[in-house]
Amino acid sequence: MNNEEIVLDYFFTNKNKSIFALKNMPAAVQAYFYMGVSRFPDFRGRFIKSLKEQNVFDAIAEAAKQGNAVEKAMRPFIEFAREKNKNVFFDYGHKSAGESATIFFVSEQNPIYATEIQQDFYFPMTTMELSTRYSRKFGIDAVYFDQKLMKTEFAEEAKETIAKNLELYENGFDRLAQKLREKNTKEELPEKVSVLDSLRCLIPIAAHTTIILGGNTRAVLEHFKKLSAYEDSFMQEYASECMKEAEKIFPEYFSGIKPLQGTIEREKKLSEYANKLFGKKFFATKESIKMFFDLPTEELALTQILYPYCNIHFEELFEKVSGFTKQERGEIFKIATEDRKNRENPLRGFETKPLVFEIETAWSLWKDFKRNRMNLRFHQPMRGLSGFETPELIKGSEIEKEYTNAMQKTSDLIEKVFQKYPALSKTVAAQGSKKRFLLCMGARQLTVLTELRTCGEGDKGYRKIASKMIELAKEKKPELFAHIQDNFKK
Repeated sequence: MNNEEIVLDYFFTNKNKSIFALKNMPAAVQAYFYMGVSRFPDFRGRFIKSLKEQNVFDAIAEAAKQGNAVEKAMRPFIEFAREKNKNVFFDYGHKSAGESATIFFVSEQNPIYATEIQQDFYFPMTTMELSTRYSRKFGIDAVYFDQKLMKTEFAEEAKETIAKNLELYENGFDRLAQKLREKNTKEELPEKVSVLDSLRCLIPIAAHTTIILGGNTRAVLEHFKKLSAYEDSFMQEYASECMKEAEKIFPEYFSGIKPLQGTIEREKKLSEYANKLFGKKFFATKESIKMFFDLPTEELALTQILYPYCNIHFEELFEKVSGFTKQERGEIFKIATEDRKNRENPLRGFETKPLVFEIETAWSLWKDFKRNRMNLRFHQPMRGLSGFETPELIKGSEIEKEYTNAMQKTSDLIEKVFQKYPALSKTVAAQGSKKRFLLCMGARQLTVLTELRTCGEGDKGYRKIASKMIELAKEKKPELFAHIQDNFKK
């Protein structure tokens, strides 16, 4: 083989077919060709031509022939590609330059509640995190105590309350397992999983978990620009550290990144507007799961925009905004769009869907539903007035009274913290503390979500919720939703 064939063999799966794949190609080089050269014919030919123009072809061919040190030979071209990527990405504003460069982050001491923001992606990204149902790994030494919370009058009460919950989490295992054995009935899940599914309600959502977060560079960059602007102790440190690590891999994209301050300013204004309307009023939901179908677009958008900044249930809020004057509606829409100077920062509230479910349930179950990224999600601040869930296995057990006392103290603490420091209320909540949220979707998305979440291996709590969603949809539009299989009822 000649040198060109050797280089092509090293970087492509074939030399002459019309369909081929890239291999062994450094990310910066791949991104450079993705955003520019890929728009021209003869991709492989242009690749060879580019290497020759930068005077690295011979060195790369020799290294590929020897089967080693190719990356070293590529370094001058990698630096060339990085500089070009940087110019295109920042100077020319072509964000597609970052689409093909993929990056993953691992955070090993990540408070569980932080995933509420970390998984709240508009761009396609993925996260994985440790399960709370297979390992008894949570203790007081694995809890993140927010820096701002520790400077308040609730610091000691928070430590004491969380410690009591974790103590019951630890010593309640054997007693619940004994109750399960005494029932002498065949369970769907192994004994350990059934017990931990119940006891996880006691785990503070400030406990550490490990997450893996990743996606293409453009998506990651936009996400971290927003994360770094959050007034949250952990999130600011997390975003800052991730950006430092990313800069080591892709300096052309991640150097000198500034927070997406406009988005945060918009959220502050919406919060102030909602506070002017409702203050800290708490309107209890009439039902734990409720469905709304095919609502008027403008009123639905207004409701979705304001929903995360108050504790008014969906129906009450929808009725309120439906009565707004044209001027009042215009004011909200102006606040919601004033920082959108270009194609970036798409506003989730404007993406309406025909099906809206309002759900109030344990944070542990919200944790599972919020991972279904095909659906729009809007959630409200943690309030102690929402109360807590008591799992079926705990009801009637010898730990029920202890559990009720522990969770009531947690609810009381959540509400006290909310009244003085609303942004910190989540930092003292437990996984059994109730959370109110919206899931908005289309017919196909409902099918995918509910058939998945009613499957046999899942937590019985979210399987019941998904089953109820199917029931409500079939009642409303039987001809449209009759096909959905309710695996929970099977």
